[in-house]
Amino acid sequence: MFEIGVNGFGTIGRRIATAAKKQKDITIKGVSSTSPSWKIHHIIKDLPFYLSLKDYNGNQDDGFEKSRSTFLKFGIRPKGTILDLMDEVSLIVDATPKKVGKMNKENVYSKKKDLHVIFQGGEKKDIANITFNAQVNYKKAVGEQYIRVPSCNTTAMLRYLQTLQEISKIDNVIINLIRRGADPDDYDKGPINDYVPTEIPSHHVEDVLSVYSDLDGKLTTFGVKVPVTLTHMHNVILRGEFPSRNKILDAIYDNPRLVLVGGHNGVPTAAEIMEANKRENIFQIVILEKTLHLYNSTLVFSAFCHQEADVVPENIDAIRASLGFEDSVESISLTNKYLDLHNTKKTLESYFPVT
Repeated sequence: MFEIGVNGFGTIGRRIATAAKKQKDITIKGVSSTSPSWKIHHIIKDLPFYLSLKDYNGNQDDGFEKSRSTFLKFGIRPKGTILDLMDEVSLIVDATPKKVGKMNKENVYSKKKDLHVIFQGGEKKDIANITFNAQVNYKKAVGEQYIRVPSCNTTAMLRYLQTLQEISKIDNVIINLIRRGADPDDYDKGPINDYVPTEIPSHHVEDVLSVYSDLDGKLTTFGVKVPVTLTHMHNVILRGEFPSRNKILDAIYDNPRLVLVGGHNGVPTAAEIMEANKRENIFQIVILEKTLHLYNSTLVFSAFCHQEADVVPENIDAIRASLGFEDSVESISLTNKYLDLHNTKKTLESYFPVT
């Protein structure tokens, strides 16, 4: 049994905590956060809660007491600090905001020499021994003390590119990302009425190559942030040598972490897909069959990436890998099973059948 804690309880942290609770071989001993909110009270009902203070030095000083009293007003009674949680577990999943993970590693996690930590894509890749994708490099991550799970978009790219690479020879990839402006509950962010382009290439190239070096010199990504909250969208152009369109569709269909959707009335929209899944988490990457075309040596398609959810399975697999579970196929299978990915796949395929 793997005993873990989750530090950070925002969009990703609370989903990882909920997912970890569903795994039969993982025990979540507690969650930690710096500030109270209704989200914590609603989700951690049966989980111990610990305080994680900014710039915390391990002393229960005035800052600790002030923070503790704030949580008590929300009906949350902290069991201790993040240091106490670290004593209860073998691994912490750090889901804190961008750059906070680095501070935590230096000031907090280093206090326990044998503690394993999973970091998120908001941190630079040098925070960890390896950047992780279960489908690509699980075995290299087995036993690693520090593992980084890259961003939602990078995770999406790695999944579908690896799936296609297994049956194709890819010479060149261009990916245009249409990025959601903010998560649904990030009401204070934007843009509101704008298109915000990125530099070319976007940072995703470096991230993908840190996991999947076969694409070195072959991948270009660029994007634009738009005022929506539902998902990211990828428009993908690949050049190389490919099998038939049907074989490509079969490969996508057979990957449990991809979903192939068709539709009776043209290409389904992101809103339609989210509604079909009752606006619940979509842990897979959704490939739009009606956009997938093969023109001699060029393959094009579009995909949706639910930015709040797709990195969650990778975090669960990273936990097992870091703590020494060697069988990548079994880990992926267990994660998929306990997160009920088959049901999500079945639901979306029934709403949007490939005809």
